[in-house]
Amino acid sequence: MSVAEFAAIIVAISVVVMAVVLVMAVSNLNRTLTKLEETGNMLRTEGIEAFRELRQLIADADAELDKVDLVLDRADQATTHISETSRRTHEAVQDPVIRTLAVASGSSKVARGWLGARRKRNKADAS
Repeated sequence: MSVAEFAAIIVAISVVVMAVVLVMAVSNLNRTLTKLEETGNMLRTEGIEAFRELRQLIADADAELDKVDLVLDRADQATTHISETSRRTHEAVQDPVIRTLAVASGSSKVARGWLGARRKRNKADAS
């Protein structure tokens, strides 16, 4: 066996070893790609489900906000009605109360004047 034949055998063995290494690397890459594809499919499925749940949560929150808006509108209307009722009650009660106080004040002055005159008469009659 000559040196050239020996070198050819070494090169052939090296090529076979490299081919085996390359086949194993390609096989590992193929398994990794399969796992990545499964993971991608799983993420896509879970992502779609998460978006469905998110849409449902948003729809529920929107419905609750509509209810809150309705409650706030009714509270605003109630406040307006209460304020209007209070104002009207004040207007309705204020005038008669003022008149009653004026009559009471005038009656008090008349009564004091009448009692004062009567006391003077009683003193004059007693003297």
